[in-house]
Amino acid sequence: MEKSNASHSAASKIARMKESLELQFGHSDDLALYPLRVAGQEGLLCFLTTMTRSTSMMDNVVKPLVIQDLSGISREEDDLMTHIRKHVLAGLTTQLTDRSEGLAQKLGLGFAAIVLEGEPNLLLIDVKDLEVRAVSEPTTQNVVRGPKEGFTESATTNMSLIRRRIINDKLRFEKYELGEQTRTEVYLTYVEGEADERMLDAVRQRLNACSLVSLFDSGSLESLLSPEGIQLFPTVYNSERPDAICSLLLDQRIGVIVSGSPFVLITPALLHDFFQSPEDRYQWFVLSHFVRTIRYIAFFFSICMPALYVAITSYHQELIPTMLLTSIAAQREGIPFPAVIEIFLMELSFELLREASTRMPRIVGPSIAIAGALVLGEAAVQAGIVSNINVIVVSLAAISSYVAPIYSFASNIRLSRYALIVFGACLGLYGVIAGCAFLMIHLSRIETYGIPYVFSRYQRARNKTTC
Repeated sequence: MEKSNASHSAASKIARMKESLELQFGHSDDLALYPLRVAGQEGLLCFLTTMTRSTSMMDNVVKPLVIQDLSGISREEDDLMTHIRKHVLAGLTTQLTDRSEGLAQKLGLGFAAIVLEGEPNLLLIDVKDLEVRAVSEPTTQNVVRGPKEGFTESATTNMSLIRRRIINDKLRFEKYELGEQTRTEVYLTYVEGEADERMLDAVRQRLNACSLVSLFDSGSLESLLSPEGIQLFPTVYNSERPDAICSLLLDQRIGVIVSGSPFVLITPALLHDFFQSPEDRYQWFVLSHFVRTIRYIAFFFSICMPALYVAITSYHQELIPTMLLTSIAAQREGIPFPAVIEIFLMELSFELLREASTRMPRIVGPSIAIAGALVLGEAAVQAGIVSNINVIVVSLAAISSYVAPIYSFASNIRLSRYALIVFGACLGLYGVIAGCAFLMIHLSRIETYGIPYVFSRYQRARNKTTC
């Protein structure tokens, strides 16, 4: 009689479990609830078909449970669930739990659950088997010389790419789960003994204090890892190239890998990091320094050239050589707008073309961008809306902004260019100089975890770190 009551109680427990899961998942089509019979006891296998493959589930979980005869095995020390975990599913990642409240969350993370009659514990099995993009060449950082492998959306693959390059038992990966709705896996990576402990503690505190509702890309964490306040320049480095990330990890930096994002973050990032490319280490050092100098000059052109054009043509024509001044005056004859309006019209046109070429399909995007730039530029000049010199200035500034190896840095400095144009239109060269002075002061005041942003070498600042 007592045995019958116990069996009825256990059966009702399985029924309640099934009803609870169906209620939580809203009878979702990918929810699989399969009845099992193990060692003469009724059971239930629960998993999501979208998080694993059916063939993998059958071969690794169902067949071992059904084929092996567990009824005659003596289990004097272990209960049935523990015996299954140790002897039947020993090759899989499993865990026992006596709590069913978080079962739906575990299923969403790619676990399967086995519930048996008369057993107080649930057996959770890690069976996630998801399709991931193969390792391919980075899309935002073209590789001329060096490894042509790029990070993918799989955090496990990204950790493997780092581990393959840093053969060091001091390399560490710490796991976090961020996002109340997404429960995204985030990994903090560093080389123990190289990264500053106080800085590590500061990054850990920020990750633990994160209260995001959802997290789909590493870009959402950049503001969390950046210093407080408005920063006109990026203070977190991101890259698709494993060799770039590994080089910075060996330079005592801290990395952040976000599952679902092919961009790995590095903090702290200094100004000179955004002007360096991994390829600089793969070629003659004289050429590397020359190319790096070109990048700094391009950075100056990108920010200051449109503003200098507006300031000189509007207020300081005496600074222009006579022959060039005559040529500019001839080109501007009949232009109905002042120089500042010309510049803003062309800058807006380039912004529209840049955004359109980014959002359009890859097949037609480049052709539309090239045709749009040529046709619009030529038509605008012939219509007398803008001058030839204006097109040259804006084009050179736009091209110079993308000389920096990191795309995010090129995107941020565009805002500074617009501000300097306004200063130059209002105050001439004095305004441009005042704007550049403001940028220099702003750069000198930026600190990432106590390290000055304009330090030329991170090692020199390491002993002064204060978090």
